[in-house]
Amino acid sequence: MDIFKKPLHHVWVNFKYYLFRSFSWAAAHTPRRFSYRFGLLVGDYIYLTWKRHSANAVSNMRRVLGPEASWQTVKRMARRSFRNYAITIVDFLRFPYLDEEDVAKSVPTREGIHHLFEARDKGKGLLVISAHIGNWDIAGSLFMSYGLPLSAVSETHEPQKMDDLVNGTREKAGMKIIRIETNSLRQIFTALKKNETVTILLDKPETEATGVPVQFFGETAYLPSGPAAIVLKTKATVLMGYCIRKPGNRAFEGIITAPIEYEHLLNGDKEHDVQVITQAMATLMEEQIRRFPDQWYMFREMWPRTEAHNVEVRQKRFWGGERHAELVNG
Repeated sequence: MDIFKKPLHHVWVNFKYYLFRSFSWAAAHTPRRFSYRFGLLVGDYIYLTWKRHSANAVSNMRRVLGPEASWQTVKRMARRSFRNYAITIVDFLRFPYLDEEDVAKSVPTREGIHHLFEARDKGKGLLVISAHIGNWDIAGSLFMSYGLPLSAVSETHEPQKMDDLVNGTREKAGMKIIRIETNSLRQIFTALKKNETVTILLDKPETEATGVPVQFFGETAYLPSGPAAIVLKTKATVLMGYCIRKPGNRAFEGIITAPIEYEHLLNGDKEHDVQVITQAMATLMEEQIRRFPDQWYMFREMWPRTEAHNVEVRQKRFWGGERHAELVNG
């Protein structure tokens, strides 16, 4: 049976490529308001039918909003995150057809941009952490519009022509893509040594065996150690940057935070230093997610479900397409 796996895989990845090309062309040549309406319907459909992902989103949103929020509010906010993610996918499909002027017009308001230039003056390179929040492609294009070299850590897409289309579009805009599968660490260190900027997503759930424990929205989560290890080695300036969708879905706001002050937390022990830097990053990320919880697209289990906190969100559809979430203590 193995002889059929490679041909079937080849057919599947090529099918995804041509499907993406078709949807990308359609999204770019359809009035945006209609594309967004379709995206909102898709977001609702996914929320109502992908039980595992919607359950994860509700469970995560419970932590973000805190115990004082009603379950109706938690469910509503989780559903809105699916809707916002769906129209972000519409933006992603349209992205190959946008130019610098389109991006500039779409981000009329910008917060904290001066932090970029102040950080660059320190001469140690900039590590801009981000999360699955807002629109990361618009954020990257906005960053480059200020003439600052930017490298983004990204996975390689299959097939190669899909990677050429997605990451190639970003590279044509001036962004350097550092692919995880290659010698990514060396490229990151080189960029930071040249006082350039590297951006990396921090909110990737890890296991207890592979991640760094942090307090995140009042509970223990495990985040990747790589970003903090890079900072520890290079002494790069750390900020958080992202673009958030404004009400009405017609424009974005670019946001750059003040740098993290982490030097006073270090004591020379590598394991300790990586943990405290990761915690400082997590605290900053938490502050920003609290501002825009319905634009945080985390549909995986961010927090491990242990015996001490075994929460299962069961979702049942009832007439009208709404869902009922029920907290069950294990």
